[in-house]
Amino acid sequence: MDRLLKNLNQAQKEAVLSIEGPVMAIAGAGSGKTRVLTRRIAHLIDNVGVPKDNILAITFTNKAADEMKTRIASLLSMSTFGMWISTFHSMCARMLREHIEHLGYTRNFQIVDDDDVTQLIKIVMRNLNIDTKTITPNKLKPHVLNLKADPEAVESYEEPLATYLRKVFPLYQKKLKENNWVDFEDLLILTIRLLREQPQIRKHYQKLFQYILVDEFQDTNNLQYDLIRLLSDEKGNVFIVGDEDQSIYAFRGANIDNIRKFKKDYKNVKTVLLEKNYRSTNTILKAANQVIRENKNRIEKTLFSTRGDGEKIHFYKGFNARDEVEYVADTIEKLHRQGYAYEDMAVLYRANSTSRMFEEGFMHKRLPYKVIGNTSFFKRKEIKDIVAYLRLIVNPDDDYSFLRIVNEPRRGIGATTVERLAKHSQSKGLSHYAAIAVEDLPLKTAPIRKLKAFQNIIESLRKQLKNMDFSVFLDELLNLSGYKKSLENDERGDVRYENILELKTMLKETENTYVTTDKETLLTYVLEDIALKSQEDEENDSDAVSLMTLHAAKGLEFPIVFIAALEQGMFPLYRSMESQSDLEEERRLMYVGLTRAQERLFLTNAKQRQLYGELVANPDSQFVKAIDTSLMKLEGLNREQADNEVRYTRDYNRSKRIRARRESLKQYVENDLNKGDKVVHKTFGEGVVVSVARDQCVIAFSKEHGLKTLMKNHPAIVKKEG
Repeated sequence: MDRLLKNLNQAQKEAVLSIEGPVMAIAGAGSGKTRVLTRRIAHLIDNVGVPKDNILAITFTNKAADEMKTRIASLLSMSTFGMWISTFHSMCARMLREHIEHLGYTRNFQIVDDDDVTQLIKIVMRNLNIDTKTITPNKLKPHVLNLKADPEAVESYEEPLATYLRKVFPLYQKKLKENNWVDFEDLLILTIRLLREQPQIRKHYQKLFQYILVDEFQDTNNLQYDLIRLLSDEKGNVFIVGDEDQSIYAFRGANIDNIRKFKKDYKNVKTVLLEKNYRSTNTILKAANQVIRENKNRIEKTLFSTRGDGEKIHFYKGFNARDEVEYVADTIEKLHRQGYAYEDMAVLYRANSTSRMFEEGFMHKRLPYKVIGNTSFFKRKEIKDIVAYLRLIVNPDDDYSFLRIVNEPRRGIGATTVERLAKHSQSKGLSHYAAIAVEDLPLKTAPIRKLKAFQNIIESLRKQLKNMDFSVFLDELLNLSGYKKSLENDERGDVRYENILELKTMLKETENTYVTTDKETLLTYVLEDIALKSQEDEENDSDAVSLMTLHAAKGLEFPIVFIAALEQGMFPLYRSMESQSDLEEERRLMYVGLTRAQERLFLTNAKQRQLYGELVANPDSQFVKAIDTSLMKLEGLNREQADNEVRYTRDYNRSKRIRARRESLKQYVENDLNKGDKVVHKTFGEGVVVSVARDQCVIAFSKEHGLKTLMKNHPAIVKKEG
């Protein structure tokens, strides 16, 4: 027990030990939530005696799931193989692989990724004679996927979009089912359907999962929330970790209200606030607290750190964007000379387009950089080609994979041949691959011969798969298909081949991991893993400055962070300022950006910049204005402006004193008063001088005011002549 609670603060211990009933841990940025999750799982296994298979832990990335497994394995000195620690999609894929036949699919279903979905919609549009120039597949795709959860919602769309969707959506769904495919939305929707329609399966998993833990709960969408509700029994032993202030994925369907919904749907929810930050300095945290405080209806918390105040936040304003880039580049070089690695630094921005000016500036300065969010390994052409071969080998009825590789590499099978084959297969109710063997194929001898030669390649590989190690099999695939030879004429052939070799390594690792000798089953697992991972961005570990959007920075941390283009319209975006909810999401994004910094934070903007071909001059971002200037060191035009304001204030006060003195001199009257002189006072009226002593005199006024001792030259006194 002491070992598992070691180095935990009081709030973290409370979160780990509160195991019965629903618990909500509100985990501020950098508050050690992964430590809490892993220690809680270890505590359940080691101290409470819960079997490891009876715990479900869900997170949002494969990387995070792997990190949790590694930590638990280290804490308990045990294997985490087979444990239910995964992403939502991986969990659903695992369940469907066991039970999907209840929904009319077979267990060797294939998962199609984002690119596959685009291509399938394109094929469907072509079958429906919809001009892809009039409306693109990418334009239809998000709406097609949205309709999967609620097909009736098509009636809420405006024309002509509604008409397109009424045609495309049903055929898209039909194509998926015919090919035994599921897309990423299906993984969730079909699992929910399975649990709702099959009470015995639902009860099985409710009994299996005695304890459920969900990471990043603020990022869950409605389907994911429904899944958790279906999997949790009446005990409600559900532990969620989340932070409303870091909810930045509304555009992906994340529902920030799920945290509040959890408190409503589960009885007697215990709330634990994790406010101690282990990442950043107090100066950075104070700034983050000041920014996010302006959001309404949030669970109040205040981050604090024991790392001390650290440096002030640098706020630089350049005359233009070029000045801004120059400042960032020069500062990075200076910090690098001080001992920081380039990989210790990141430049964050709201819009992807902002990266261009930094890329150009860094190239000019010869600064090493990497743009996070570039093409993933699993989305590279050569990888998708080889994966398509493997998918077709596992499932010859996979029309999409067939279309991708039937002429890849080129083997003389043209578009006309493929189009005629597709029409004929559709009329016969067969897959493209199966239609090749039909006797009345409406093609000439040469195209038929080429199609059959391709089919022979696939059939040969299908037979060899059963008796070959994956590494040998992949070599055979590359040679038999002609793909390796085609790379010899490709100017990037060496790089592409290296990527294929990396895929070969992955296949080998899978072969060594699983016990089964059934190669087709093994290959199915590999393809599933690739499809799931293809949704995540590739990481580059070289020593380079990271350039990325604020969204991409979520979950990362760097000793030094620059947040650029902090102007109204740039961040927050113009369009977000029209809606309170959108503006609050932008503010949460700023909060996420600020809390990525561990030691030093730099905020930058420009007085003017070229935007969409026009020169614009926007004021400072309201998010910067929310930060107390006492936390900041002003630089660039900000420093000049501050100096000018000091000079102006000093000069203004000096001028004010001079004006007052001049005004006083204007009112000055030199009175040569003697005893018996008559005077008029501005307030006391007429009077007579009774006595004079140096600069003072005693004057007798009316009975109402009596005797007054005044200065002879008081501006209120005027001597009456005569």
